[in-house]
Amino acid sequence: MKHSIALALLVCLAGCASTTGPEAGRALYAQNCVACHGADARGGAQVPDLTMIAARAGGAYPQIRVLDKLDGYARGQTAYDGVEMPNFGDLLTGRLARVQTDAGLSRPMPEAVIALEAYLRSIQD
Repeated sequence: MKHSIALALLVCLAGCASTTGPEAGRALYAQNCVACHGADARGGAQVPDLTMIAARAGGAYPQIRVLDKLDGYARGQTAYDGVEMPNFGDLLTGRLARVQTDAGLSRPMPEAVIALEAYLRSIQD
């Protein structure tokens, strides 16, 4: 009986796992961003260090600017030394969720974009 209760609890927790939190974002980063930004997110000669987003913005993490870059609102704008961000395609599809921004606004966005932004926020130096 105790084992079945524990198993039921684990199944419930797994079903409740966040699809928009930093851990989900870490997996998306590994699938979509590592090739350019590296496993440690420190970038290189042609791409920015993603652990220093807040530092480059004067110490305040620019959540809306990051969301805009990820969801394509900033498409066509150079990201770093003349390099443009690629179109993420599949990240822009799927279930929508509302994200609360630091500016006190709320907007619907794909869960994958929200998760990736949460991960990027979590790795700031």
